[in-house]
Amino acid sequence: MKRAILLLALITWLLSACSNWPLNAPPPAPAEQNAPSPTPTPHFYVVQPGDTLWAIAKKTGVDVNTLAMVNELKNPDALRPGDRLLISDKVTISGQPLPTPTPTPIPCLYGCIQPPSHCKIKGYQARLDGLKLYVLPEDEIYLMQQADVWFCREQDARNAGWRHWTPKGPEGQ
Repeated sequence: MKRAILLLALITWLLSACSNWPLNAPPPAPAEQNAPSPTPTPHFYVVQPGDTLWAIAKKTGVDVNTLAMVNELKNPDALRPGDRLLISDKVTISGQPLPTPTPTPIPCLYGCIQPPSHCKIKGYQARLDGLKLYVLPEDEIYLMQQADVWFCREQDARNAGWRHWTPKGPEGQ
């Protein structure tokens, strides 16, 4: 008798737990699948006499290392006229996706107090009028002039409002 009561209580409890489930519920919708992205149409470059991988990279706008990797060139200097090079950065190499390039930040866009090892452009403020000038390593006063800030590229110095010193005075005067 105790077993019958326990069994009846268990069945009642199970049925009450299920009472909120709809009897005619539609099956769950299948998970949306991502539509496959279109494969880029391959573009090939036919090597011409005198072409180098570097020149082809510059001409096509694809990084030279990417060209070598994509085309699996063991010796990039062994290009022959008539060779076809795949020009794309949206392909795989031996079935593996290309590594995503990480842009290298350009230091000293607005001037660095301490020069990074490869940055050689000196910026200094003229002591009398505060004019912001920069000198290049080939300028005659380069070795005599102390730097207040350093730039890696001349364009960055110009963009930051600095003017190139010339023997005739600041550039543009």
